[in-house]
Amino acid sequence: MKKVKNIANTITITRIIGAFSMLFFKPLSPVFLYLYVFCGISDILDGYIARKTRTVSQIGMVLDSIADLVFLVIAFSCFFRIIAIPVWLWLWIGMIIIIRMASYAVGLVRYHSFAALHTYANKLAGLMLFVFPFLFMEFDIIKAGILLCSISSLSALEELLIMIKSKELNRDVKCIFHL
Repeated sequence: MKKVKNIANTITITRIIGAFSMLFFKPLSPVFLYLYVFCGISDILDGYIARKTRTVSQIGMVLDSIADLVFLVIAFSCFFRIIAIPVWLWLWIGMIIIIRMASYAVGLVRYHSFAALHTYANKLAGLMLFVFPFLFMEFDIIKAGILLCSISSLSALEELLIMIKSKELNRDVKCIFHL
């Protein structure tokens, strides 16, 4: 059973390694996009395996959230080097980051733990973040940025409200209406 339990966490760790590997390749190059897609697939796969094998653990959930954050920071730091982003969009992104950090701070103070939630809105924001490079290549930074920031703003605000209103930490709460 221990080997089965480690499979999901091993996949999560490979996402972190894959994310750091992206730093060595030109953003949007074929190898970069391969690593990017690999990280996205591993994000889906680790949770699926953990649920199907009934090996979901607090450590695994925290590790998954950390892997998501590492992947997000690295991927978007790579994109920001090659994409000219208007100031107003930078300000919007900054506000989303501030709301997310406030949510994490509330979780740390209230629950003495890093607390990122697996809400439907966060999953949708994560999906939109994941498809961002492809949206950018198909459309432009304005259209892709507005879509991404709108969804991310709503998910960040929902997570902050859940952190403030909930009586106990439930990382798997689906939405604010399930409190």
